[in-house]
Amino acid sequence: MMPIIAHRAGCRWIATLCTVALAVVTGPVFAAVNLLANPGFDSDLAGWTNRFGRTVSWSPLDAANSASSGSALAVNDSPGSGGTPLTLYQCVTVEPSTTYSFGGRLKVPAGQPPFTYAQVFVQAFASGDCSGEALEQHAVQSTTVEVWEGKSLGITTGPTIHSAYVAFGVSKDSGVTETASGYFDKLFLQQGEVAAGFTIGPPMSATWYNPAESGHGVMVHLLDAESAWMCWFTFDLAGNRAWICSLGTVAGDTLDFSDAFVVEGGNFPPLFDASRIVEVPWGRITVTFTGCDAGTMTWTTGAAGFQSGSMPIARLTPLWFNPCS
Repeated sequence: MMPIIAHRAGCRWIATLCTVALAVVTGPVFAAVNLLANPGFDSDLAGWTNRFGRTVSWSPLDAANSASSGSALAVNDSPGSGGTPLTLYQCVTVEPSTTYSFGGRLKVPAGQPPFTYAQVFVQAFASGDCSGEALEQHAVQSTTVEVWEGKSLGITTGPTIHSAYVAFGVSKDSGVTETASGYFDKLFLQQGEVAAGFTIGPPMSATWYNPAESGHGVMVHLLDAESAWMCWFTFDLAGNRAWICSLGTVAGDTLDFSDAFVVEGGNFPPLFDASRIVEVPWGRITVTFTGCDAGTMTWTTGAAGFQSGSMPIARLTPLWFNPCS
């Protein structure tokens, strides 16, 4: 039995853009076959076993903000426990002396006790059904509050390993009697290495531009852990100035602005009349970051005077006292 794993140490046009922050996370790339059933908890906890009858439930909160999927909400209500009571698990067959990667999206909600950890464990066995003594143990964890953090780890099974036990739970410090909880989504165990991605926090809030096309650029701001605002200060094909703005969502290493628009009808102060402002639908913009100082911006549009395309972007402005590393 493995009852406890010990703990080791919609937006209208706005006149003033908010100062916001983005949060960096490591995200998995799901290229290989995921060995886990129902890894995204689309509608329930099917495929997972609550071996010890601990507190866990399905939640409609999804790491990618999908209305058709959800996550697992695990609770540590063990009084004074300093370990990680495991909630759900799966046993899968693995090959000996083989490289695997595991992890997923983890989130610690606000209001938890200090040092609350959302953790995913892999234990490896010589048997084919996760019975007997665990010969290996590996874990990834997140303490980031109110941000979906992608975690992954590469492991190589020993020469006698034939099965793996994938489980997750929430840890808290020994002696803490308050309940602690964490969300889990997009979990995976797959053969091969996982490339590290990038996601979104304080150092990433900045102005971005294409160094080969200096003269237009993008301001990006996070409104909260799951939504972002952007404005692209650019020009149309005829050379007229254009501000393309949107409210979007944060998912992993990508910002998705599905309802970008331009504003028409205004005049320069003191002739400005807010009642004449019209938001005209423009298209969709996605921004995918590959590191602290670089990414790719892609857009699709059917608006007159524009065309779909993509471009590399680089940081134009650093943040004072908030370096990215």
